[in-house]
Amino acid sequence: MKIIVIEGGTSTEREVSLSSGEKIAAGYRRIGHDVVELDTVLPLSQLDKKIEVTGSHLKNGSKNLVALMQSEVAQKADFIFNALHGGFGEDGRLQAVLDMLQLTYNGSGYESSCLAMDKVLSKLLFQKNSIPTPDWLHFPRNHIDKNETNIEKVLNRFQLPVIVKPANEGSTVGLHLVKDQDSLIKAIDQAMQYGDVIIENFIEGRELTVGFLEGKPLPVLEIKPEHEIYDYECKYTKGMSSYEVPADIEESLAQNIQNLASQAYQVLDCKGYSRVDLRLGIDNKPYILEVNTLPGMTDTSLVPKAAKAMGIGFEELLERIMKAGLSNE
Repeated sequence: MKIIVIEGGTSTEREVSLSSGEKIAAGYRRIGHDVVELDTVLPLSQLDKKIEVTGSHLKNGSKNLVALMQSEVAQKADFIFNALHGGFGEDGRLQAVLDMLQLTYNGSGYESSCLAMDKVLSKLLFQKNSIPTPDWLHFPRNHIDKNETNIEKVLNRFQLPVIVKPANEGSTVGLHLVKDQDSLIKAIDQAMQYGDVIIENFIEGRELTVGFLEGKPLPVLEIKPEHEIYDYECKYTKGMSSYEVPADIEESLAQNIQNLASQAYQVLDCKGYSRVDLRLGIDNKPYILEVNTLPGMTDTSLVPKAAKAMGIGFEELLERIMKAGLSNE
């Protein structure tokens, strides 16, 4: 089949996306597919330059993704694998473009992608549907300041430590575990560079995740980071985290966690493959953190690890993701 892998982009997660895209493209090629990799911003050519193909890489000279997806190369593709992370690729806008042009792609649709990327909206939906999630405060970027009133609001609501993070970023970009008031001011300042800010009660306990394939949960995976939290460095640096899959927890608790993750997946109407991240408190109560509608496919990524635990190799995983996209499941 003719497959286009969209990768790179302009978000803060560009390098992760390139790594995922390269691995995905190589996997599809190994099983005989005709693959073109598309970095949506390289090269930075003149606007009137035509789209050109060099080897197996499609170069977007126009920087206009709508026009690019209307090109002959894209229109002849049987399947689009969106390997962008964060920003335009993950927040529903690209999915809306692909829907408009009637192009078949992987993962969830534009509404689900938008809801999952916006941590405020997803948390509101979790609360509405009685899905446990850590208590939180939302500070819109245009109204936030670091004065004593806002700091007092946080301290009145939570006991430190807390998590401070952007409301619309992935890959733990801009995320901080805050243990004192001075660090709180600094963390808010850094997180607000990306937009709205969420301050969340820190759940002491274990870091878990549940991947989904074809709408069904994969085994619960536990992440054991070298740092106190699973931050950007621990996510993408080999050796900075270890993983246990299936997680060493009671079978009944694992089933409860999978059921809870399935509720979050369904509330956001996810499709194809996704990943639901959780914290398991020291009291063995799970809390949903967020849903990732385009999980990474790098060497340290979690969905391939969970799939492998079920005997699903990387190439089979890619084929099943494509099959789900082609059947709109």
